Amino acid sequence: MNLVIDFILVTGILLNTIALIGLFRLKNKKKPHYILIAFWFCILDVLLSFYSILHDLNILEFITYYIQDGVRFLIPPLIYIYVKSLFIESKTLIKDHLVHFIPFVIYIIVYSLPSSLQMDFYHIEVIQSHIELALEKDIYGIIYFVLSLRLFYQFKKSMKDNYSNMDEKSFLWIEKFLISFLAVLLVDFLLTVSELSFGYDIFWDSYITVIFLIIAISYLGYYGLTQSTIFLPEFLIKTHLTQNDELKNVSYYIKNEEKEALKNKFYEQMEDKKLYLSPDLNLKLLATEMGVSERKLSAFFSEILNSSFYDSINSFRVNEAKIILKSNLIENHSITGIGLSCGFKSKSSFYRIFKKHTNMSPSAYRVTI
Repeated sequence: MNLVIDFILVTGILLNTIALIGLFRLKNKKKPHYILIAFWFCILDVLLSFYSILHDLNILEFITYYIQDGVRFLIPPLIYIYVKSLFIESKTLIKDHLVHFIPFVIYIIVYSLPSSLQMDFYHIEVIQSHIELALEKDIYGIIYFVLSLRLFYQFKKSMKDNYSNMDEKSFLWIEKFLISFLAVLLVDFLLTVSELSFGYDIFWDSYITVIFLIIAISYLGYYGLTQSTIFLPEFLIKTHLTQNDELKNVSYYIKNEEKEALKNKFYEQMEDKKLYLSPDLNLKLLATEMGVSERKLSAFFSEILNSSFYDSINSFRVNEAKIILKSNLIENHSITGIGLSCGFKSKSSFYRIFKKHTNMSPSAYRVTI
């Protein structure tokens, strides 16, 4: 059993080290990179701590103890801030969210440090007698990860309201990242509840959580390195929202006499100028071309078209692709080339969005003509 656990721990440590090396080697690191470095250091500390316990390495156990003991008060708020840092460009982002780390600091000072001194402290006995710390840590972490997922979905919707092209694979990686570590916490929570309910105490039950943690690291490492840019989609850094734009869900009522004028301006830009053919088209650029404010244009999509900017623009791109697929021009272009010429940034996004609108792939659509 120990050999299996040892192999799994060494594998996790190596994978974690590779992730850290990849992040350190990145040039022009942004704030999200540094937050992820802190995150992976925390995970590495946890793995090294369990490795030291397994092999009775007292010095290593002492070095890694404090972070490992309070890591479930540290990682969840760290990830919450990571999600914000992907979408919000603010020099004071970390400073503004330091309050989230107060529970971790309090826990280390009040509990971890006194416990490590091997002295009798009355408050330690009270805490151990009346509070199930493992359960409290899991609940704390689960709440933060749920909030992080909620925040991510809100930002994703905001991106759809402002950009006509999105790297869905990178968004999917962030979603998998959050869900995977939430799943690890849920596993630990269920093990803790089971232990408390049935009154057993097995030394290796904590290693079950570690095994799930390493599985998550392995999966995310592979998916992140092959589908995204070392655990951080670059397009998110390039398309940061400003602090003032954070989740602005302000309604904007458009007067009846404005509706027809806005429709005419919009369809002029789409049908006559075909701005949707530009893969870099975003809400700001279209608003400038139409001579209206971004706020009013955003309201136009939601109040009049009952759609997002992202979906509206891509519907024009799909229609353009359908016209080409029906024409003789198909002989001079590959299907991927048609997608790119219609404003899509990649083959995968073209196929996915085309199928969403037509219930068939571009290749299948071409055959039905």
